[in-house]
Amino acid sequence: MYKQLGRRFWGYTYQDLEKDLEIFARAFPETMELKTLGKTADEREIYCFILGRADAGEKIFLFGAIHGREYMTSQLLMEQTAEFLTKLYRKETYKGYSYKELLRGKAVYVVPMANPDGVTISQQGPRGIRDPELQKQVWKIGEREGGRMPCGPYYRKWKANARGVDLNRNFQAFWEEYHDLKGQPSREGYKGQAPEDQEESKALAELTRQEKFQRTVSYHSSGEVIYWDFGQKGEFRRICRNFGERIQRITGYGLPEGWDYLDPAGYKDWAVKERKIPSLTIEIGKAESPLPPSAFREILRRNRGVWEETLLSL
Repeated sequence: MYKQLGRRFWGYTYQDLEKDLEIFARAFPETMELKTLGKTADEREIYCFILGRADAGEKIFLFGAIHGREYMTSQLLMEQTAEFLTKLYRKETYKGYSYKELLRGKAVYVVPMANPDGVTISQQGPRGIRDPELQKQVWKIGEREGGRMPCGPYYRKWKANARGVDLNRNFQAFWEEYHDLKGQPSREGYKGQAPEDQEESKALAELTRQEKFQRTVSYHSSGEVIYWDFGQKGEFRRICRNFGERIQRITGYGLPEGWDYLDPAGYKDWAVKERKIPSLTIEIGKAESPLPPSAFREILRRNRGVWEETLLSL
């Protein structure tokens, strides 16, 4: 029913994202507001768009591709956007609510590709980085960690940004206590020199502080699980678990309890601990990342309704 948005043989790219955002902004000017949260170290925009009114009283936030190799989450968010807008303009309903009613007094904020530099490295290797010094640093990290082929398996699994910082270990949620076992820039795992010391993580945190979201969803790509637990207590814990259960019923993904076995300092951890926002990390795929293109259709099917349930849970 819905045509998949453009993607080249190496997956959904930053260039694909820019083209699709331009199409959406032209087609839905009254419903969609497009802006940028700033630029990455390699001068790529951190795009954010808003469905509904920016001055709405209640707001939800979804983002993807904070890890470079997890770019299928960007494709998923853009397909969800296309479907949501289509249903809105066709005056379709969800559980008896029109899509206009779902958005009444509410807004959906989306950052489809939080780490475009990392996505580019995963898809194109170091040569995708335009800044000579940054490219040299990416090569240096690869040489130290065993990555020799410019588009080989080492670089395809790149998670960090172009500075070698794992952005989902760069938030103030037990950041000081977390020992990343790296201590220096790396393909994955390095937490940086201070929380939010990278353009991308700072942009997500500042947007969250500014907009005071009521729910957040972080899309990741391996595990088919929903992480919700970060030591919440009392009524707040009940609300967070209920949010996770709503999304579990839609997706069929696992909903594990407990968090001390997981690495901290991620966005969801920070949103729960420091901002007291019910927040989920949704791992969409079964295989290791980057996920194969053949997995996308089923992932899209299982994630239909995530936006709607997130809005209804407010």
